Parts: sequence; C-alpha cells; structure tokens
Amino acid sequence: MSADRLQKLLALADPQDQDELTMAHGAMVSTLAAHGAAPSTASVANKNAAREDYEATLARLEAKYCPSEQQDPGGERFPSRKQALNWLNAQGYKVSQGKFYQDCKDGFPVVHRDGTVSRYQVMQYGQQLDISSRSIPQFDQSARREDLEIRKLEADVLAAESKARKEDTRWMLKEDAWSSVAALLSGLQDSLRHHLHEGQGLVVHLAGGKPDREPEVYEAMVDLVGKAFNELAASRIEGLFSESVETQGEDLDE
Repeated sequence: MSADRLQKLLALADPQDQDELTMAHGAMVSTLAAHGAAPSTASVANKNAAREDYEATLARLEAKYCPSEQQDPGGERFPSRKQALNWLNAQGYKVSQGKFYQDCKDGFPVVHRDGTVSRYQVMQYGQQLDISSRSIPQFDQSARREDLEIRKLEADVLAAESKARKEDTRWMLKEDAWSSVAALLSGLQDSLRHHLHEGQGLVVHLAGGKPDREPEVYEAMVDLVGKAFNELAASRIEGLFSESVETQGEDLDE
C-alpha cells in the first residue's frame, strides 16, 4: 500500500528527500480534496498530475533507499514509445521525442518486439535524467485566482461601505437641520423676552421716563422683537447648511 511505502521511506530518507516526499503527498491529497469539493476538467487534470508525481517520487526514492526490493511491478508496459514519452512529459521531465527514441534505440528503455515499453524502465529512465531536465508539474491556478479576485472585490466593497458610514456622520437630514434651527430660534426668543422683562426698569431709567410706564415699554420691546422673529420665520435661509464649492462641492438642500 502507498501509505506503508510512504511511512517506510520517511523513516529511511534524509531530510531533503523527506520534505520532497511530504510535499508530493500533500499535493496529491489537496488536489484530491479540491476535486471532491468542485469537480471539473481542471480538477481532474490537477488530481492526476499530483498523483502521478507522488507515485514517481515514491518509486525514485525507493530505488534510492530500497534498491534490493525493486522489481518490475507486474511486468506493466506502455503500449508504445509515444505513450511512454507522454507519461514522462506528464511527470515534468523535459525530454524531447528525438532523444527518448534514440535512447530506446540504444537499448534503454528496452522496446519489446510488440512495441511495448516497460513502465518500470521508463520510471528508472526518468529518475536518471539530470535534475535540470525536470520541471515541476504546473497545476491549474484559475480557481485560486478567481477566489482571490472575489475576496479583493469583497474587501473593496467593505472599505467603500466603511468610508460611506464615516461620511454620514458629517451630515444630517435637511428636515432635522431646520428643526434644530427652529428650536434654537424659539429658545432665543424666550431668552430675549426674559431679559427684556428683567431689564425694563433699567431701560426706562436710562431713558429718563416714568417708572409706572415700564410694562408698556416692555410690551413695546417684546412686540418689536416679535416682528423681527416673524420676518425671520417668513424668509428662506438659502445655503445655511452648504459648504463652499472649493471645500466640498455638495449642498444639503440638493
């Protein structure tokens, strides 16, 4: 079983080979899980590539650490040199058809009379290639890229909403603003009446008038203040809650 082979090699291999084997096994497991969660043509290709890479890594390290146990597994063969070459390329070995066919002609891997090629010998052939002739299998990253793009869009939306909430604290509804102004004016009117009432005697004294006419003076002053407030209430205060074009360019009344 591959699990037993994995544990045996992890116990025998040096740290660098242990890391390589662990990474190959992890890639196989993760691509298998990804395929189970969202099956697609790309996920199948990823799963198969990771599995083949893991099997090739197992076989190569077994040949290195357990050479006495190696044997041609059941005499399995590729139907042709072309399929053997395709398998090598799928493992990430960058070997040309011309080189591979010439090596077969030279005797390794052996091409049998029926045109088949030993799978085990092809595996050994790949292991003997210079490390620079091998590339890491490329897995489809489109799903990961789409996920990152979606997460970026979500982050942009959250940032925009947060900024909008901060901007909202700088403004109030026009109706609320006018209500606040009305309350302030009403309070001002009451305050003026109170101080006029308290100071009516002083006003009369300063005017050199008669003290018994204080109530009339007070009523007259209140009437004048009332007229001023009525005029204010009848007018429309334009632009009271707008900022200048240079600083904001937005008007609450709009």
